[in-house]
Amino acid sequence: MRGDSVLVLATRGLVSALETWKAILLFLVLNAVLAAAFLHPLASALHTTLDKSPWAERLGAGDADLHTFFTAFTRTRPDVLGDLEKWDEVVTGEGGERRSSGKAAPLSGFFGTTGLSGSAVAYAALAALLAALFSGGFAGRFGAERDRTSLAAFGADAARFAVPSLLFGALSLAGILAAYRWVYAGPGTLYEADDLRYEWEATGLLLLRLGAFLLVAGYLRLVVVYARAAMGQGATNPFAALMSGFGFVLGRPARTLAIEIFFGVLGVLPLVAWAFVGPVWNGGELADFALILAGQQLVVLLRILTRAGHLGAASVYLKRSKEPVSPAAAPPLRVAAELSNPRSAEEPAAAPAP
Repeated sequence: MRGDSVLVLATRGLVSALETWKAILLFLVLNAVLAAAFLHPLASALHTTLDKSPWAERLGAGDADLHTFFTAFTRTRPDVLGDLEKWDEVVTGEGGERRSSGKAAPLSGFFGTTGLSGSAVAYAALAALLAALFSGGFAGRFGAERDRTSLAAFGADAARFAVPSLLFGALSLAGILAAYRWVYAGPGTLYEADDLRYEWEATGLLLLRLGAFLLVAGYLRLVVVYARAAMGQGATNPFAALMSGFGFVLGRPARTLAIEIFFGVLGVLPLVAWAFVGPVWNGGELADFALILAGQQLVVLLRILTRAGHLGAASVYLKRSKEPVSPAAAPPLRVAAELSNPRSAEEPAAAPAP
């Protein structure tokens, strides 16, 4: 197996991420604190609204229609969950209308929602900010040859690369939002799904737009990942690191995308497994709640390890591309000439002219 194959690079990236286990655990703790700060107001609002109210009786009924319940609840109490239709528009990309009709464009009003919707947007922004800061520390440790387990060295790298890493994160977010607007949601304003003759046509167009968006967003993220890897290996100028990442991805589009897909699937697997086997707490024993909470944190830990492993694989791949070719791999010029023309080695040199 080649040293730069997808499986080898992914394995080395995961091993590099495991070497920084202290930073990964710190990231897990900070993420848990941030999640608790996000969920506490929501839980308080739900308890205030639902406890000892007709809503609780309807929700606790054995034959309760959850869809009807949430539809009525969001309509009568928009302050708790917010406008969930905005999230539906984001997922489908069909909230915008045709330009000729003069209706709202995609993502209009999304960042001004209240309740759970608005809190989720703020939480996602803070989580992205924290991830960008930690990415600088991981990039510095992956570019180093030793002290990868040192938490002090990780903190020094995170502080040293904070500004360029945040800049890369902002560029990645802006590029993905632009790709969503013009690649995914924008083409959806050019037609109406109800005007199509068959349902599979609307589904096919939706999947085509989604695939194009994921491809563009994936390459944008790849440029940022390899720019961070270049920064961790000595590229002090952020612009030079960004151009280095762009050139590296442009020169190896298939393999870098294959690594991105590998870690993307690896990061989704814990979520899929939890969706199928993850239990729901019924408000009874606290021991059951502790087990559920531990399982959720394990899922988050695996996702953090996957994200760090992708950056580690990018750092390994970038470092291998810079390794010089061994001189022994190619024969000297004279030997190569003799091998290409064996008769020239047997014939004596011509006598000099008198």
